[in-house]
Amino acid sequence: MFNPLPFQQDTIENLLQTFARVWKQKQKQLPLVFRSPTGSGKTFMAAHFIRGLNKLPNWDEDKAFIWITFSDDLAMQSKRKFEEYFENTVENNLLTVNDFNRGKLFKNDILFLNWQKIVSRAAESRVLRRPDDERMLKESGKYFEDVIDGTKKEKRAIILIIDEAHTHVRTALAQQIVDYVDPKIVLHISATPDNDIELAARRLGSFVEVLREKVVEQGLIKEKVVTQTEEDLKKYKNKDLDQVLLDLGIEKRKQVKKELSDLGKNINPLMLIQLPNDDKSLVELGQKTKEEIVLQYLNKSGVKEKEIALWFDGKQKNMEFITDNDSEVNYMLFKQAAGTGWDCPRAHVLVMFREIQSPTFYTQTVGRMLRMPDPQNKEDYKNSPNLKTGFLLTNYKRDEVGVPDQSNGNKPYIYTSKRRENIKNVELQSAYVSRVDYGDLSNSSKFQRSFLKTFDGYFALSKDDLLGKGQKKLEKKGVDLDSHLSNKVIVDAKFEDYDNLNFEFERQGHDVSLEMSQNDVEKTFNYLCFQLLKEQTEDKAKITNTARSWSPLKSAIRVWIRNILGDNGDYYYRIFIKDIQKGASSVFRPAITQALKDYRPVLEKIVEERAQKNEEKEAPLFTIQENYSYTEDYELKKTSRNALEDFYIRKEYDGKKNELEFIDYIDKKTDLDWWFKQDIGQIYFAVKYFNTAHKRDALFYPDWIIRFKDGRIGIFDTKSGFTANTEGRAEELSRKIKALGKKFIGGIVVKENGVWYCNDAEKYSYTAGKLDKNWKKFEELF
Repeated sequence: MFNPLPFQQDTIENLLQTFARVWKQKQKQLPLVFRSPTGSGKTFMAAHFIRGLNKLPNWDEDKAFIWITFSDDLAMQSKRKFEEYFENTVENNLLTVNDFNRGKLFKNDILFLNWQKIVSRAAESRVLRRPDDERMLKESGKYFEDVIDGTKKEKRAIILIIDEAHTHVRTALAQQIVDYVDPKIVLHISATPDNDIELAARRLGSFVEVLREKVVEQGLIKEKVVTQTEEDLKKYKNKDLDQVLLDLGIEKRKQVKKELSDLGKNINPLMLIQLPNDDKSLVELGQKTKEEIVLQYLNKSGVKEKEIALWFDGKQKNMEFITDNDSEVNYMLFKQAAGTGWDCPRAHVLVMFREIQSPTFYTQTVGRMLRMPDPQNKEDYKNSPNLKTGFLLTNYKRDEVGVPDQSNGNKPYIYTSKRRENIKNVELQSAYVSRVDYGDLSNSSKFQRSFLKTFDGYFALSKDDLLGKGQKKLEKKGVDLDSHLSNKVIVDAKFEDYDNLNFEFERQGHDVSLEMSQNDVEKTFNYLCFQLLKEQTEDKAKITNTARSWSPLKSAIRVWIRNILGDNGDYYYRIFIKDIQKGASSVFRPAITQALKDYRPVLEKIVEERAQKNEEKEAPLFTIQENYSYTEDYELKKTSRNALEDFYIRKEYDGKKNELEFIDYIDKKTDLDWWFKQDIGQIYFAVKYFNTAHKRDALFYPDWIIRFKDGRIGIFDTKSGFTANTEGRAEELSRKIKALGKKFIGGIVVKENGVWYCNDAEKYSYTAGKLDKNWKKFEELF
């Protein structure tokens, strides 16, 4: 679990105290405004604040939380951050829209939602809302209002958390939603909260602020961002401004690189180059795009191809390790892609070319170079102002600065297609793959029971072997029960990060030879518990997440040894340390290895059950939704039997030619009721399979769902060339179709010699030009 920095811990405590004070008020919808700069860890602090509410002294109210963001991606990102921050120690149940069918929020639940989907004025965008017209109600399942109603019925208070609260919170429709939820407290999280809401919070005494100076002081973000100066431009008089900006950027990057090198830092500063998103008009005029101009100029300036990364929708190059501080990439070209939810702390220079048709400079993009690359060594930069500065080089004017509408992520949805009226829909249980093995001991109580059983067996102890009898058996095994412990020990050390405890022991404090104090004994005992896990080499005894596991091991050792040696912790710690320090001659070392090996089957069962439970809980129900939205990366194709009124397909992707040919084939078939082209994501039908190439469970999304007029449902995946070697997908699809029942058909589909073939066999194989007997003509399905 990540530990808060001092200013973060102070803020968390301030939030908790302010919250507890405001909670005593009788009114509802009380604002608690949390203002904190970009890069300060707002979500991290808010997560610890919620966790802290679980432990407030003399306060255990029945409450649940609704965490609202402004996109689906950010809603899921916030949920993932909770899981990342606390790993398997999450104390609150984390929910998504897939949990609506529970019909209510239970105590301490956190529901993560996309704000846009519940406040949009367009009914088709508010897919989670209960329609006013009862005739439009879905046959099964719950709506947002049902969840709120069910929670209120339990008399459970709701706390509403609005992340990035400067968006979508001051409209009439937004207030209607807040009124319906009627939360006791509304926590507004933003770097720039609404003025009226901030004023109301200040009057109530519920305004909590992190000063930017604190974040800068901690070394998390740069002190300032500066633009090119007039003097800079004079140096390049009569030269093309685009080239001037690039020259200035290249010069600044080299300057920053030299200063970092002089400090001995292996950090390669990155220069970001934002291109206009609308420069397609230049192509129509027969002119070069900014991408061509920039790439040619960089090449002319001696920049090698491997030093340049490209991040455009549908085209990425050299992006694999770009956020690493020592990446060899010096320049990154992008359009809108890097504007939201992406950070690269080594970015120091931003060259930003203005849009052609709509010249509005979006401040959010500057945030991509706001973070510092080396915050843990902030003192190294105290005499290097350039390294604490971001350089913005742009041809925008001062009056062209604006804040982007962030409601739709990186790219706006500009096309919508509705489900055709009167089609017979389908409902299929989709799959979900959960990451539940955190590499730790997982269940401390089960581990302790297993540990005690192993140790009792190892030392031949029974229930009657208490105190004196048990001690004799330990001595018989070779354990020295003399508590005198004179050794070189570490003193004057401070440990904060147990994940790096072995490293900290080597560099903190100093060694002295003396009788260990009680405090030193416990420190050493803790370290040895950590180290004993680290040194395990047998696969069945290995525990990879030692940072999460040393404490349960410590507890198990204490419980067992206390039963034998009595309640004097200092005494039995000394006995244990003295034995472990014997190295290979230790009696306890092999016993601990055996205990870890004995626990392995229990641990594997826990992980398996947890995975099954999570996957059953998270797995969504697939049905063709009322509408789908698409970005400019899609284009319209005319079809007659698509399940949607308008069919949009990606403009560019591998395998498109093959899929277009399949569409032309099935779209003419009168035996079909409809066909539906799948994409990737939670709203589409997924099949869980074991990926034979990567040796792990994964999901794949069959390309096509087809309804035949005779009621059969087809699930097909078209392949061509090397992609027909499916790495386990074909076998699992075959098993899935058989499990669904007789009315389901499907399999892998390929085109050979101008004819479409389908293979639904569990023992799947494909050799181009040599189809075996399992490949049947697709035409025979009609």
